[in-house]
Amino acid sequence: VCLCEGLGNMTLFDKAQALKFPKLVEINFDHCSDLEELPGSICSLTSLERLSVTNCHLIQKLPDDLGRLRSLRLLRLSACPSLSMLPPSICRLQQLKFLDISLCMSLKDLPMEFDQLPKLKMLDMNECSGLKMLPKALAKLRSLKRVICDEHTEQQWLAIKASAMPNLTVDVVEERFNLDGLDD
Repeated sequence: VCLCEGLGNMTLFDKAQALKFPKLVEINFDHCSDLEELPGSICSLTSLERLSVTNCHLIQKLPDDLGRLRSLRLLRLSACPSLSMLPPSICRLQQLKFLDISLCMSLKDLPMEFDQLPKLKMLDMNECSGLKMLPKALAKLRSLKRVICDEHTEQQWLAIKASAMPNLTVDVVEERFNLDGLDD
């Protein structure tokens, strides 16, 4: 689903429709201008391996049952600046290897149970300026190999690396979106 309008008022899947797609492995929502919330019925797609919700500026909430997507390996929530929280059930995604929450500026914190993601290898959290403190549980993510962050969380990641994760690669990306030049 790309460059769409009208999804904000539409039910994408009811449970019966979701069951018609038992082998669906990927869904992408990109530039859905009025999508404020993913329908909870998407969590019935248990074969889903990749879910991307990108550039959906009004999305504020993810389904509470997101953890039912047991096969999910990639979750991309990039450029969703109104997304304010991740549901705690995200920590039940036992197969999740890649999580992208970059450019989610309203995200205030990560679930405390993040250490329950045993296969997470890469976390992209660049330009998540709303995140001030990282949960201590992140240091228990033994499979985490690479973090992409910005200067707001760099020192916290370097401290985690020094104390518990010496093989972690921390890539610091410069801020892409900056309004300072508008004053000239």
